[in-house]
Formats: sequence, C-alpha cells, structure tokens
Amino acid sequence: MINSAYNQHPANSLTSKAMLKLSHNDTAQSDDAFNQADFIEKVCEIIKDCSPPKGIAINGYWGTGKTSSLIQLHEKLTGVTPDKYEESTNQDIVPIWFEAWRYQSETQPIVALLQEIRTRLGTWQKLVNKGQKLSEITIMGVLGTFDAALQAASGGVMSPNLGKIPELGKQWEDKHLETVLTSRSISKLLEQAIDQALGKQGSQDKKRLVIFIDDLNRCLPKVALQLLEGIKVYLNLKNCVLVFGMDQRQIEDALTKALETQEKHHAREYLEKICQDIHHLPVPHQQEKSKYLLDLLKELDVDDKTPPTIPATDHHEAIKKVLVAYDCLPANPRKIKALSNRLALQLRNGCIKDIAAPLASSPALDRRYMLLVAMTIIYNFHRQLNEQLEKDPAYIKQIIEYADKPDIADPLNDPMSGIKPSYSSDGLTKLPTNPSDSNIFRLHELFRALATVTVNEFTPFLDSHR
Repeated sequence: MINSAYNQHPANSLTSKAMLKLSHNDTAQSDDAFNQADFIEKVCEIIKDCSPPKGIAINGYWGTGKTSSLIQLHEKLTGVTPDKYEESTNQDIVPIWFEAWRYQSETQPIVALLQEIRTRLGTWQKLVNKGQKLSEITIMGVLGTFDAALQAASGGVMSPNLGKIPELGKQWEDKHLETVLTSRSISKLLEQAIDQALGKQGSQDKKRLVIFIDDLNRCLPKVALQLLEGIKVYLNLKNCVLVFGMDQRQIEDALTKALETQEKHHAREYLEKICQDIHHLPVPHQQEKSKYLLDLLKELDVDDKTPPTIPATDHHEAIKKVLVAYDCLPANPRKIKALSNRLALQLRNGCIKDIAAPLASSPALDRRYMLLVAMTIIYNFHRQLNEQLEKDPAYIKQIIEYADKPDIADPLNDPMSGIKPSYSSDGLTKLPTNPSDSNIFRLHELFRALATVTVNEFTPFLDSHR
C-alpha cells in the first residue's frame, strides 16, 4: 500500500514556526527534487503514445529518486498520486502500483501482481460506472479470467473464490474456463478481459493499463527473475505498459546470478527483452542539489533556543554560500535529506555559537559554516573517519593534508582507506566518480580553503566533545 505521506514540499519560503519539524521522514515524496519536469513529461508522452506491449524503465542508483519519479509519472498521467488512486480523473489510463520487494516471500511473485491487477480493475470499473448499473456479465467475465490466470500461475494452488461470486459469474466461468488453459491462452484471455474492463472500443482506442513496478532491484536475484519471467509470460499484452523503477546495474548483477551465467551481457540482453526503453534519471547540477538541501532545511527547526539567538535566515544564507562555493553534495535526494536532518540537529545544538568569533576564510564565507557542512558530510558518509576524529580531534590536520594530496598509501591515512578521492594523488586533477555514491570524498576544495583548523574551532562539531 502507498501511505499518505506523498506531499509536495512547500514553496521556497520559510515555513511558519508552528509548522517546523525536527527532521524529515524517509518516505518518498512526489516533489520534483532536482527540477526534472521535462524528463517526466517526455516519459509520459511515450507512455501515452506508444504501441503496447511496452516495457519502460526509470534507471537510477539507490536513493536517487526512482520512486519519486514513478510517483510523478503516476500523478502526471492520472492527476493523482498512487495513494489517491480512487480519485483518478483519466479514464484512458488505469494505473496499477506494485512494490515488488514486498512479495519476496511469494513462491510466484507474478501471482501477487495479477491479484493486484484483478483488484484494481474491479475497483476501477465501479468508479467509471458511478450512477450506472454495472454489467454483471462484464465484471464477472473479467474476474473469472483473472481467477483462471491466478490458478495457472500459482500451479493450481489458488482457486477462484466461487462462494463470493454471483451465480451469473459462476455460469460464465463454467462455460469459458472448464478446461485447463495454456499460458498463451491465458495471456490472450487476459488481454481480452482487460479490454473489456477498460471499455476499449477497437484497436485505435488508446485506453491502457499502466503497471508501475517499483524497487525491482531490492528483490533477491531469484525473485527478480521469477517476476520478470511471469511478466513476459502473462503480461506481454497489447493493452499493457509496464514502467519499472530500477538500478540497472543491480538488476543485471541479480539476473547474472539467477541465470547462473558469468556473462553480464546475457543478463542485459534478457532485460532488454522486457524493457525496450531504459531512461536514466538526469544527474543534477550543483545548483539543483544545493537548492534542494536548503529547501529541506527551511522546513526544519534550527533554533538552539539559547541567547544570543541567530535567525534561521542567517543560518540558511551562510550555508547557501558554502554550497555555492563548493560542489560537495552527492546527487542523491535520500542522502541530501539525511544531511538536512543532521545540519538542523547540529544548529539546534548550538555548534555555531560555541565558536567565539565568525572568522572569515574569505569576504563571503564564514569558517564556522564551512566546518559545519564538512563535518555533517563526514558524519553521515564517512563513519570510520568520523570515529577517528571523535577519538583524536587533532587528526583534522591529517584530513587537510589528505584533501590537498590524497595519498592512501600513507599509513596515517588508514581511516580514509574506504574513501574514494575525487582528486588525483597530486591534488591537481579531478577524477571521474559516481555522482551518487556516498564514499566519494567531495571535500578536497573546501578543506584546502580552510588551510588550517585549530582543535578549539573544530571540536564543537563533534558529538563526544559537546
């Protein structure tokens, strides 16, 4: 089920004091975190205008906004987010929302998906026929076909629940489904039943089922393969568009294991049979990442409640200057949300006021906020390094040296051994890095600008020294 937390973020003005929160939750949002409206619009046009059967994938690393993008697609196509499905105003698109990883314990996950489609079609037909007398033949024919598909897909374990179906529906089933059907026959019947439920009129009618399958990459390899196999067998239909949210790398790794092959290109070719179009989430620029963090921070309480008070707007403006000067954020909404929560906590703890004077590294930047941003990133993404600093604050000197010339071979840099530098060992050349990964050290330029840091100005940002 989709919970009710799919809400747009407020406009880019400060939230009223009464509405401020201490932290953001982990729920995916329907907001456009990185200004991807054009990307969503183009994918929507493909969904509406393609000739099914069609498989489309939204590809992105973990936490980069795949679920949010699927929610935005759902909302753009139907007028509502998945949790408000029954309020949909588009009668040409019937959306099905399926969170694949929730059904990992199922022997055949395709059964759970077929059951979800069966339920939604029944609900949808009632919605579009509000105030009209339903055709018992139509609804029972549709449900009867799905019951047969469920029975076949489950190996006979699931049987139609005839006790709850009116006699007219039972007669339809007895007449049409009295023999065991092949998967191909069931697939054809499903296509006809979906057409019937949609009220589709002829081959030119563009009414279609759009099935959103989220978090496929969170499934175990065997489960992912079983679900994709079931989709290929039962839902390769002329009235169905499948939209997957996935990390393509992880799906290909999972399929490689499940197919028991050493050749990853076999897994890629298998995936391409089901997803003809794979759309990569756009990589956000520095400005978009910074804006998203600041928008999140404006919704949180940053008041430490001890005099002298510092206005929240001052905090926001100082942090903004740091983020504009240094591209140190990952391209990952989930990780940026975590950073906003930590920043707010640190500000409420009074870390800025614990440093006597706002010494400036340049006319524009306040060293306190540079250290705040740097230590928040280290705390969230570089645990071993943070633990070393908690034990020995003087180790900050080693970090500054590493930021200037990232030499992992030096034994003193052992706490950095799990970190991937974003500059070459001579400190002169930027290296290609994954824009989303959290183990990338993105603080080279910021620490170089700090040059030297005293223990006294640094320890207010350490939990163990507060």
